[in-house]
Amino acid sequence: MDSFIHFDGVSKSFGTMKVVDNLDFHVGRGEFVSLLGPSGSGKTTLLMMLAGFEAPTSGALLVDGTRVENLPSYKRNMGVVFQNYALFPHMTIAENVAFPLKMRGVGRARRDARVAKALDLVRLGHLKDRKPSQLSGGQQQRIALSRALVYEPKVVLMDEPLSALDKQLREHMQLEIRELHRKLGLTVIFVTHDQGEALTMSDRVAVLNLGKIEQLDTPSGLYDRPRTRFVAEFIGETNLLDGTLKSCSDGLATVELALGPTVSCRTELSPRPNAPVLVSVRPERLHLSDAPALANTLPVRIEDDVYHGDHVRLHLRSGERRLVAKADRREASRPIGSDAHVGFAADDCTLVLP
Repeated sequence: MDSFIHFDGVSKSFGTMKVVDNLDFHVGRGEFVSLLGPSGSGKTTLLMMLAGFEAPTSGALLVDGTRVENLPSYKRNMGVVFQNYALFPHMTIAENVAFPLKMRGVGRARRDARVAKALDLVRLGHLKDRKPSQLSGGQQQRIALSRALVYEPKVVLMDEPLSALDKQLREHMQLEIRELHRKLGLTVIFVTHDQGEALTMSDRVAVLNLGKIEQLDTPSGLYDRPRTRFVAEFIGETNLLDGTLKSCSDGLATVELALGPTVSCRTELSPRPNAPVLVSVRPERLHLSDAPALANTLPVRIEDDVYHGDHVRLHLRSGERRLVAKADRREASRPIGSDAHVGFAADDCTLVLP
């Protein structure tokens, strides 16, 4: 991967509080990377440092091999899209989009051409003479994106740009931003607290927690192969089974569960034998049966079922451990209170560090 942006040992403190802690990672040219984490994890601070609105306490920020941490924001050639749109209410849409070009001294004719092109990218050229108050929330966000693209920046930074939109509009905008990313070959860094949004839009996702990156991976890598308890629980829903590692060889771990059975699971980790570990199994990977049907099997009692239209959520208990499974209606036909077994393949679970 061609490294285009490099966070090199970057830290940021506000007084005695360290909000970004010695981060070191690369973003490739043309890559879409999301910074995902709960409030206070450091994701927005990281974005603001790259944009030039905050200065690192230590470390270096490089873009295309050039250090930028001491450059003013207007010299970094980065487009920024904020959650609140940041449109000027007294200006027309065309004037809002033209503003960055005007500040850079671009001539009127060239400015008008670039504005028309940028508005066409978001399919809102017909609204160029309106004021922001005359547009819907989704239209205003597309205008904010158009303004960020109008001067053809090297990088586009987005700070929770869709969080104020309703679910249907948010999902539509996710697809629009993905389409623009692919069409223009943009390098995008996207801040969000929404796991589904990050998985849907990104080439890779950096999961942040307390100023550190817990895991940087593809969406499928994060979901199928979380490495820590935080990632396993933060990305989607999972069942975590406590156990002790008995052996690990060729990417296959054998774990003795606290519940009693011994199970096998895939792993990219190499913990020491007899180390405490967790086995992560997603609800949709648990298969219900009357008798043990897979090598990894647990006896369960069905405590409740909840209808969700396309699936049924089964609330199960195995010993003292509560589990959740997603099943189709045929699997969910067993009565509440009945006993059954759940099984899962070694490829459908993964080893996680506690």
